[in-house]
Amino acid sequence: MPTNNKKTNLRVSTIAVALSAALLTACTGGSESGDLPEIEGLRVSLSDYRFGVQQVGSFTPQNFKISNVGVDTYPINSIAIDGENKEDFLSEIPEVVTLEPGDELEVSVAFSPLSNGQRTASLNINYDTIVGFGSNRVESLYYTARDFEYAGDYVSATSLYRQYLNGGATTANRARAVIKLPLLEEAEVYGTGSDFGLYKSAIDKRDEGDTDASLQLIEALLRQHSDSYLVDDAKYMRAYIQMADHGDYQLAYENFQLLIDEHPESSYVDTALYSQGLAQHELGNIEKAEEIFISLKDRHTGIRLGLFELQWPRDNYVSRLWYDRSEQQLEELQAESTADADSTES
Repeated sequence: MPTNNKKTNLRVSTIAVALSAALLTACTGGSESGDLPEIEGLRVSLSDYRFGVQQVGSFTPQNFKISNVGVDTYPINSIAIDGENKEDFLSEIPEVVTLEPGDELEVSVAFSPLSNGQRTASLNINYDTIVGFGSNRVESLYYTARDFEYAGDYVSATSLYRQYLNGGATTANRARAVIKLPLLEEAEVYGTGSDFGLYKSAIDKRDEGDTDASLQLIEALLRQHSDSYLVDDAKYMRAYIQMADHGDYQLAYENFQLLIDEHPESSYVDTALYSQGLAQHELGNIEKAEEIFISLKDRHTGIRLGLFELQWPRDNYVSRLWYDRSEQQLEELQAESTADADSTES
């Protein structure tokens, strides 16, 4: 929300989501699927908002997402179930949350009928709209780029993703654009064959939250296109999903190592090393994590004065980036080790 003297562009609105269920003693019935219409930049998606026919006393949960797909900011003030049969629908209502462009909030609603008959209620989402200003306006570039990408116009999408990232984007969409841009840039050189289609689908599935499907597509690419220019991209993304999404730090560490061993000239080697250090930290192997961060720092050291134990990074942006990141991690690990030692002594 603006802190200057300009008038704050804020509107208060409510989305009402209909919940309905045909309730009989039989446990068979149909359902209707689909996305609810987008309201401004706030989209409410329910995979199945009709619960169909369920047994009395049963418990049938469904998840849906509230997504900010626009350039404005949406503080969600409250989410409540209302209506004639509201007692038949249960939900863990989240605390007040603000959705910046690109953010998502997952909410679960369960149907637990108390008696027979048609049961209906509504899920009311009360929210404010803070009209986008400043850097938020950059988000429009992301959505336009995505539209071009979905339409198959990769040249236009590449240009706009680049403009978006150069515009100082800081929302959740930035990470998505960082992955998409190099893929589309490489496609301009190598083309968009079936290997490109598999990898792009894998990225899209991860964006949708289906990480298992994403990994299956990556494995298919590695089996079917072992000589593809996207092999190192796919191997990196596989390990990244295992670490960031599945929390399997040991498997991720091993797959990052495969990438380093099999593609030593890949642009992902530095990122893989850094990720290995993080993985070892999560596994509790502090000394191993320190060893990895030291090796990454050494890779990007340009000047070293052994007598005074001084060193500086190479004079380029990439080296300064990884040198500084490694040094920061080493400082944090040292502070953690010191704190643990003090705690043991006391």
